Amino acid sequence: MIQGLLGRNWDEVKLELESIGKPYAFQITSPHGKMKAWGSCRVVRVREIDGRVEVVLAYEKFSPSQP
Repeated sequence: MIQGLLGRNWDEVKLELESIGKPYAFQITSPHGKMKAWGSCRVVRVREIDGRVEVVLAYEKFSPSQP
């Protein structure tokens, strides 16, 4: 189940985890430098530790920041 979450939209994954009653924690990554992230979040890393799922998310799109 866990590996099937990679690349999926976070909104869908969150609902799935909540429906099965699995505790989870998530972190959203962002690009370094003068970049702005936007769009929906996708799962880029997932692991299960002690019955809890840890998820790392990244925005789908990014573009240079405007000064």
